[in-house]
Amino acid sequence: MPKIELDGLPVIDADESEEITVAVSADDIQAGNPKNSEKHPIAIALRRKRGVDDARVSKREVLIRRGDQWYRYDAPKLVES
Repeated sequence: MPKIELDGLPVIDADESEEITVAVSADDIQAGNPKNSEKHPIAIALRRKRGVDDARVSKREVLIRRGDQWYRYDAPKLVES
């Protein structure tokens, strides 16, 4: 069952039509750890985007915090493999 709360804040499913594009740099890959959702290279890159307060990335989902809510997205195929 998906989480409904993270860090005391609600987690809601993002609109399926919303797409996010992020550029992951070589520095993100070097500094990151794909086995740690908070230190995943994609999460590091997402935190640089305007309007993103925090991010977590796993093989199954991408969680982005904006203000006092987390939004859940399906993980892209590159993260799944």
